[in-house]
Amino acid sequence: MNISNPVFAVALTLLAFLAIKGTFLFENKSPPPMRFATINGLRGYLALFVMLHHACMWFVLVQTGKWDVPRPNLYGPLGQASVLMFFMITSFLFYDKLLNARGRRFDWKAFFIGRFFRIAPLYYVVLVFVFLTVAYLSDWRIVDSLQAIFVAVGKWLLFTIPNAAPLNGQTDAWIIMAGVTWSLRYEWCFYLALPLISLAVGQRPGWLLLLVSVAVLIIGWRIGLNSRFAAVFAGGILTAYLVRDPRFTRFCEKKIASVLVLLCFAAALQFDNLLQIAPCIALIAAFCVIAGGADMFGLFSLPTSHRLGELAYGIYLIHGIVLFVAINFVVGKDVAADMSVSIYWMFIAILALVTLALSGMAYHYIEKPGIALGKRLGKRST
Repeated sequence: MNISNPVFAVALTLLAFLAIKGTFLFENKSPPPMRFATINGLRGYLALFVMLHHACMWFVLVQTGKWDVPRPNLYGPLGQASVLMFFMITSFLFYDKLLNARGRRFDWKAFFIGRFFRIAPLYYVVLVFVFLTVAYLSDWRIVDSLQAIFVAVGKWLLFTIPNAAPLNGQTDAWIIMAGVTWSLRYEWCFYLALPLISLAVGQRPGWLLLLVSVAVLIIGWRIGLNSRFAAVFAGGILTAYLVRDPRFTRFCEKKIASVLVLLCFAAALQFDNLLQIAPCIALIAAFCVIAGGADMFGLFSLPTSHRLGELAYGIYLIHGIVLFVAINFVVGKDVAADMSVSIYWMFIAILALVTLALSGMAYHYIEKPGIALGKRLGKRST
């Protein structure tokens, strides 16, 4: 059986759904109502698809020594689509906040405090495990110069801006987190560019913030950030306007809209590079319809999907370490390389459950307190 068989994606998604539905980590009650419930219902599945994408890449790595996906392969474009959707969610939600703040001052200090305490706490906890893993791989010895180590650690603490530097001589340290930190660079670039973007809705953020925004865009260009991602973020901004049209949201609530989403996804997944014009348009169209209320025949409205959505950030950050530790230290690369496709995916299913459990604990004991602290500090700053 081929490693890219879609039946494994369906089976592991169903397993994750059932695990969340029956887990002890959550109260058996519906989540509180929210304005864009379908977006929250989508997020958890996107994070899970990123894990499946990297699991497939690990299979190739232990077989060939290359960090890549076999071709043709569903899981390559599926992982890309998921990250692009995350970028659209970011731009959509925060541009929507700007639109809601028309005619009044937007609280930039509270915004940046809130974003930092939403993203940083779990990231820094995961980073501790990355540093410990590097120390173990280095036999607890200092291999590189102290200056190089401090510079590298500083880059990792700054969300790998401008890059995920080698740590203590470990040139592939980025693979411990499956390389997911690259997307955080784009997230922070968007956040810091938002004051400049806010001029489009009549905000007056002040010269200092505008200078920071311009500087961030220039630095992003100088360090090689891919400008094609701007189109993806623009898709989220476009969506923020569309969902304000009652005619659009009425259409999105119909079953035919969910069919349209599936068709757009299917079309996008035919491409290896989803930043090309055609797949990018297809993904933006799918996202617009989901944000407008298409719940995929009720799936994104289920409490279980919302619970999975709460774990999305944890799944995204934690799954790389789970895969790395399990393949390198628990079973070993040689054993993993000898696994049949079916056995390997059964192994990944176990790791998916481990990731869900760790993400559940991370959400309750790290993310939620961090979010609450950010809100308190944001209120004090006003």
